[in-house]
Amino acid sequence: MAAAKKPLEFHAERPWGADGRMGDSDEDDDEDDNDAEDGFSMAEVLRLGGTKQDYLMLAALDENEEVVDGGKKGAIDDLQQGELEAFIQNLNLAKYAKSFIIAEDEPPNKEDTNKKASITKVDNKNKKQNAAENERTSVSKVKNKKRPEQHSDENSSPVPKTKKDKQQDIFEFVERPALLLKPGGKWYDLEYSNEYSLEPQPREVVSKYKTLAQKLYEHEINVFKNKTNHQKGASSTWMKAIVSSGTLGDRMAAMILLIQDDAVHTLQFVETLVNLVKKKGSKQQCLMALDTFKELLITDLLPDSRKLRVFSQHPFDKLEQLSSGNRDSRDRRLILWYFEHQLKHLVAEFVQVLETLSHDSLVATKTRALSVAHELLCNKPEEEKALLVQVVNKLGDPQNRIATKASHLLETLLCKHPNMKGIVCGEVERLLFRSNISSKAQYYAICFLNQMVLSHEERKCWIQGY
Repeated sequence: MAAAKKPLEFHAERPWGADGRMGDSDEDDDEDDNDAEDGFSMAEVLRLGGTKQDYLMLAALDENEEVVDGGKKGAIDDLQQGELEAFIQNLNLAKYAKSFIIAEDEPPNKEDTNKKASITKVDNKNKKQNAAENERTSVSKVKNKKRPEQHSDENSSPVPKTKKDKQQDIFEFVERPALLLKPGGKWYDLEYSNEYSLEPQPREVVSKYKTLAQKLYEHEINVFKNKTNHQKGASSTWMKAIVSSGTLGDRMAAMILLIQDDAVHTLQFVETLVNLVKKKGSKQQCLMALDTFKELLITDLLPDSRKLRVFSQHPFDKLEQLSSGNRDSRDRRLILWYFEHQLKHLVAEFVQVLETLSHDSLVATKTRALSVAHELLCNKPEEEKALLVQVVNKLGDPQNRIATKASHLLETLLCKHPNMKGIVCGEVERLLFRSNISSKAQYYAICFLNQMVLSHEERKCWIQGY
């Protein structure tokens, strides 16, 4: 190997030169000229950010040596056989292979990216453009492949899915902020009250509609109560005070007025009157409530030409067609039909209470119950069979006054409704042939039949009724 250059020697007592450096200016100039010829000088090293030590190290190198494969020529000959292999094995590169692979997946350091950014910037742009074009073409291909499958799914899916959803939504309860049925007038004069069906309806459908109608009716009552509670005026405040805390007569009068104004939203007062008739205690209170409720049934609650219908006697199979898909129209029908159903049960309960009063120990109570049954039988068709049985049974009452009055009331009934002669005769016949009938009851029954006037003109009606 060639000998290295001899490093420069510096003397501590060397004076400063003209350019601000130590040493003789002539010697330094000669050295600078020699260094400039070699390709670098100390001033060049300092300008590039180097130090005096860097200059000394570079000056000690021999640039005349040839470089082969990144090393000096002839340096590989100095290694002994197997020395390089042992050195590589001592590095244990296999131990760090796994961590090296994981490290490759991690994002590179900022320093490395900054170094490589200037080199691979153009290549990355080209790669990104090519990748974007490939992705667009692949996505378009996938969409074109999926489109016929989606169309096939839509065609294969059955249409009744929407119908099932609609059927589920039919029985959904929806609250309204306002009243569906406006107060005023007779409830049986509304157009929806005359819709009925003689055909039997499906039980499941009727039960679902009934639960929905109950919710709608209860919500309608709550809206009506909130509306009346917020009303201001002398009449409304007086009515509230009388109904809550007033005498019995004033309470009944106030309830009658409220029922006459709006029977659909005041069914609770109808139930209150029935409970007053059933209440045991004062006979005067019972008879007062009896007469009040009788007048209310005749004037406002019961229709003239038909009986009350139960909830299942309405056309639920055609309800959606009748309402034309309008939910409000359908819910009005359900509320009105549910009210009629509840009213029919209250009237039947009142007739049972009337039957109990007809067997009372007091003659005045029995007479009043008999008169009420006769008036309802003459004026309204509701519960006519049960009322007729009550009047006919009074022909066998132990007290002569009651039996005579019952015979007279039956004659009055036939004068007002002559077509009922066959029906009345049939019921009297059942009374005559009872096993436990007394001779006195048979006597009054025969006297009544003897006084009945028959004619050939009424023969057809009589046979049909009988």
